[in-house]
Amino acid sequence: MPKLTIQQIAELAGVNKATVSRVLNGNAKISEKTRRKVEAIMKEYNYVPNSMARGLAFNRTFMVGFCLDYTDRQSYANPFFYKVLQGIEDVVYSRDYQFLMMSAHHEVRGSAFERVVAEHRVDGLILPGTLLTDRNYQLLTEHDMPFVLTGGNRLGKENVHWVDIDNVQAGRILTEHLIGMGHRQIVLFATEETINRDKFILDRLQGYREAMLAHGLSPQIIRRADELASLDAPEEVHAIMMTTQDRLLEFLDWEQHNPLHDAVNLATFDQIPMARYLKFPFHSVEVDLEMMGKEAANMLFRLMEKEDSVPNFVSIKTKIGTAQQEPQNPV
Repeated sequence: MPKLTIQQIAELAGVNKATVSRVLNGNAKISEKTRRKVEAIMKEYNYVPNSMARGLAFNRTFMVGFCLDYTDRQSYANPFFYKVLQGIEDVVYSRDYQFLMMSAHHEVRGSAFERVVAEHRVDGLILPGTLLTDRNYQLLTEHDMPFVLTGGNRLGKENVHWVDIDNVQAGRILTEHLIGMGHRQIVLFATEETINRDKFILDRLQGYREAMLAHGLSPQIIRRADELASLDAPEEVHAIMMTTQDRLLEFLDWEQHNPLHDAVNLATFDQIPMARYLKFPFHSVEVDLEMMGKEAANMLFRLMEKEDSVPNFVSIKTKIGTAQQEPQNPV
């Protein structure tokens, strides 16, 4: 028997072609009864969807794109990036879509990214918030390309959708955690460069300040490593918060051992894969990065399916992680 078409499956199931398409795409709005009926017919006739035929039949590519700034070399080496990517892929492949990964830069004129958007080679895009320049925004909106950002809406444009870690909440709960241990002199270390460059650092600073002030404590932000090294513990500092894992690892440089290592509690905002090999204990917040990727992909599919009331943003909450090794005694 010749292979069934989607139209023939729809006729056998007593539904329209669009309903069969929604079943193939995993649309949650289809009732379980209808889904089972359509899937039973496909199984009976050994129907396997052809991606090219599906694309022609429904004027779709059945492909989702993910764009990365190729000039951001640290992203490729960052294990957290792959966690987000894994969450995106889980959703994309569960919907029987293909996944296209590409690189771009802030200036996209003539790039592969520009061609993919202009020629509608994908049905939707996920890209980091750092790549949403005015020009990219104009390109995406002119070609009616659904897109979701991982990271905040830095441009402040309307009708932009994004998923981000709640870094204000992360700064707040990590500070509250240290205060709950009895610490009062809590210093936060963030370099001037990252403060000026990265919004997530500013958000973590905001959460830190809010928690300190709420307890009647004075926030103290150290911007240079030499200032940090000159502190006296426990007179001037009980705990030190590092804004990133890189700052923590620099502080724990074995060749330049600092007596503060033994005298204060350390904390950071990132989970470190090699934490169990570190000599000194530290506290951290846990971030579900796979969930961040899944939320971004699910939001994109809702936009692609033109659902109503898609939220402008989803904020991923954090929680206090398990302390690495035994923590030091509270002050």
